Amino acid sequence: MIRVASLAAVGEANILLEGESGTGKEVLAQAIHNRSPRRKGPFVAVNCGAIPRELIGSEIFGYTDGAFTGAKRGGRPGKFELAAKGTLFLDEIGDMPLEQQVALLRVLQDKKISRIGDDKIIPVDFRVICATNKNLEEEVDKGNFRKDLYYRINVVKITIPPLRERPEDIHELFDHFMTAIGGEKVKTVDPQVIEALIRYYWPGNVRELQNVVERIMSMVDCDFIGLEHLPPSIIKSNENRIQPYSLSAARESQVYTAREKRKILQAESEYRELMTCLSKYGGNISEIAKEMGISRNTVYRKMRQYHIDY
Repeated sequence: MIRVASLAAVGEANILLEGESGTGKEVLAQAIHNRSPRRKGPFVAVNCGAIPRELIGSEIFGYTDGAFTGAKRGGRPGKFELAAKGTLFLDEIGDMPLEQQVALLRVLQDKKISRIGDDKIIPVDFRVICATNKNLEEEVDKGNFRKDLYYRINVVKITIPPLRERPEDIHELFDHFMTAIGGEKVKTVDPQVIEALIRYYWPGNVRELQNVVERIMSMVDCDFIGLEHLPPSIIKSNENRIQPYSLSAARESQVYTAREKRKILQAESEYRELMTCLSKYGGNISEIAKEMGISRNTVYRKMRQYHIDY
């Protein structure tokens, strides 16, 4: 996931982040922005699910003076304008009303906006990263999300695995949050604490782990963390347990032979070329095949190989 995100960061293609709530979609979006050529520009985040339905248009596109009752005197720029030369992060894109999806699609196609209440056309230079905890393909089938918009934002799709599928990260995240919260007074952590955390199902993912660490730090009055400091829900949880991940096996899996390294470098180069062509030709497979000197079937096969949805 990180490798694909790093490769995608250097381009301009739209990115769609999929993952359960609490997996860190905004953190990854910020990291992509920080690695991109737009890193000196602003990173503007919008939670499409948190803005009232009737206000989302004015928030994203802006408005002019007197555009509606209660409008701020002098008007207000929208998020697209604020993200100029930078990245616009649209979180919970699946919750955007259909009528605003039409306007969003037009902006993504034309890179131009009009504030609400104004006919003036404003060119905008931005990159968009969208995120959702919904299955947008299912939402398209249900009629809740526009198919054309889905294809427009789904140039590079990156799926963030839930925490229960990457238990090897739990210990490192635990230590990170301990340091961030100010856990210098803690000298020892009972190994059973980490084992209990690894076996937990984590329905709230990384955000839940962060909350658990904050709870532990608020309850600790000594330099030792034991099982008694964990929430009862973790101690009593016996369902959906996962086996502890072998860190030694994980490290061993990263030791590549010279031949394997060459294959990886070749695949990364091929991926970059394919992403460049997808962006250049807007997904026109015939033009991409001609540019890369391969058949259309080979293009489709490589897209499946690199998990590219367009």
